This record gives sequence, structure tokens and C-alpha cells, in this order.
Amino acid sequence: MENIIDLHTHTVMSDGSDTPKELIKIASEKNIKAVALTDHDSIEGNEEAANEAKKRNIDFLPGIEISAKYDNNRLVHILGLGIDMNNRKFLESYNKIKNAREESVINILKILKNKGIDISYSVLKQRCIKKYLDRYDIYSYFLKEKICTKPQDIWDKYLDPIPYGPYELMDVRKAIEIIKDANGLSFLAHYSKKIGFSGYSNTEIEEKVLRLINYGLDGLEEYYPDFTEENRFFAKSLINKYNLLSSGGTDYHGKNRIDIELGKGYKNLDIPYEIFKKIKKALRNKKSKNL
Repeated sequence: MENIIDLHTHTVMSDGSDTPKELIKIASEKNIKAVALTDHDSIEGNEEAANEAKKRNIDFLPGIEISAKYDNNRLVHILGLGIDMNNRKFLESYNKIKNAREESVINILKILKNKGIDISYSVLKQRCIKKYLDRYDIYSYFLKEKICTKPQDIWDKYLDPIPYGPYELMDVRKAIEIIKDANGLSFLAHYSKKIGFSGYSNTEIEEKVLRLINYGLDGLEEYYPDFTEENRFFAKSLINKYNLLSSGGTDYHGKNRIDIELGKGYKNLDIPYEIFKKIKKALRNKKSKNL
């Protein structure tokens, strides 16, 4: 398929292995027509990626993947695509969370030290290439120092069991709200995963998605590497039923998820350029209404 796209990608600004510039270079080499950078709770790579995409004639959407609370016992990921990174309201909420996460790093390091893993805060700070420290820097330290060489094990065994503090996460309604404040579009990522609505029946998932739509959700990921045919069919049925936008991407992490290829996933994805065109049209309409 010509003009494939990838609207769910990660770089070193969260838990990927490539720089934003390298991400776009790989996209160019693979003839990917459009890319969105959606680092976890981070917008810091968007400018570099946008500049490189312009040089290489690749359509680019600045983005973010926000970890958000759904009720008290569930996390979901909300993708924000086409966001204005200079929007004041967006930045107020964003910086509040980033500050809280940096402050939590010392506590995380204390917990890890009690488990026999001694990591220096000052070393983390020296190595940090971003404005704020967070647990992604600890994750990168684990990999670099070979404390744990399996990326997912770092989360499962060490970092995920450490709960987030009260100000480190926003609820899902707020996540959708700040994406709208930034003139972006919000999408529920990988609805079938644990960080999503895994374990619920389709009827229950539809009820939960409808609640998100009532909060202002714009769309769903229809294309995702881990989706079964049934998952994709159900996502498409919700998109059609509720007149939502469709999105899709590989959740690319570079060498930190070696079985996922940019633009292709497990070789099973071909996301059509028409998806990107519809999102761009919706963004233009949104911007014109807000003028």
C-alpha cells in the first residue's frame, strides 16, 4: 500500500530508543507519508520531529499520549493529535503533572534502594535530556546499566508496582479537556489492552467509551498491532455508530520493542493515508470554529 501512516510513536523523550530526528529519518526510509509523535506524557520531542519532517516532506502531527485515571482502578491512554503546544491552559495542566513527577523521583529511588537497586539522583539529572525528570529516566537507566535488559520487565517488576502520587495523573475527563484546549483531537488508544478496557465485555466497553464521548472524545484507534480481527471490527463498529474519527499506529518504541516495525507493526498494519486526511480536515474545522 502506498502512503501508509503511523500516528502512534515514541522516542527517547519517553520510553523509545530513537531521537525524534531519528524517528522521522526512519519514516522517510520506509516511505511513510505521515507521522504523529505521541510520547508518554511528554511534548518535548515534537519540535525536533516537526522540523525534520518538514525537511523530508513528511506530514507531521504534534502529539502526546496521556496516562489518565478512569474511575479509581483503571488507567487509560488518551492520544492527543494536532495539539498546540503553546496553549496556556494545556501547559498549566501539563507542567503541574511534570513537576509532580519530577518530585516523585526521589521517593521512587528510595523504594528501589530498599530492593537493593541504588541509583543516584544526581546521575539521573546529569543524563536527563528533557526539562523534567520522571520515571522514564529511571527506565532508561535500567536499560543503559543493564540492571534489567527486558524493557517490559522494568515496568512489570520495578516501576509499575510503585503507585503514582496524587498529582502525577489527571483524570480522563481532564485529559480530553486539555487536548481540546490545545485545539487537538482526542483518541482512546488500544482499548483492548490492560491500560484500556481489557477484561470487560463488549457491552461494558461500549458503555465506557460512550462515557468518554460524553466528555468530548473525538475518536478511537482502529488500527493497532495487537488488535485481533474482532478487536478491529468492534472498534470500527463504535466509530461508525457514534460518528467518531478513526486513528491508528504501531506504538513504535524502536529497539525497546524490537518486534514492532515503524508503519508496519508486526508486518500486519497498513494504515491508509485517508485516515490522516480526515484527521487533518477535522483539525482545520476545529481551528476555524475557534477563530
